[in-house]
Amino acid sequence: MADTVEYVQDNPKTSREEADWPIGWVGLIFLGTFVFLAIAPFVLMAAFPRALPDASRRVLVEPPAPRLQVSPAEDLARFRSEEDKRLNTYYWVDRQKGIVHVPIREAMKKLARDGIPGFPKAKP
Repeated sequence: MADTVEYVQDNPKTSREEADWPIGWVGLIFLGTFVFLAIAPFVLMAAFPRALPDASRRVLVEPPAPRLQVSPAEDLARFRSEEDKRLNTYYWVDRQKGIVHVPIREAMKKLARDGIPGFPKAKP
């Protein structure tokens, strides 16, 4: 084996490196990478200020239906009262066309009295 080493050292066609990695350059590259990775997030946050959390930009978005109810009994009572009010009052559906919502009981009385156009009137 000693013969092989001497042959390589004495042979002008072969060469070898003095050091595998120059420690100065390796340290500089490592330090540069570390500094870049430490500074890059701050540079990006400065470049894109919208990425920072801001309470004034938050919009209250309700989840899509169905939603969990806090008080189902109150919600049902409110829904029923709104429906009763809507069904039992007169109001304009389209004022320009002259379409009025008639309370359901009045509409049923009129249909019972006059019948439906195109259908024969029920005999009393």
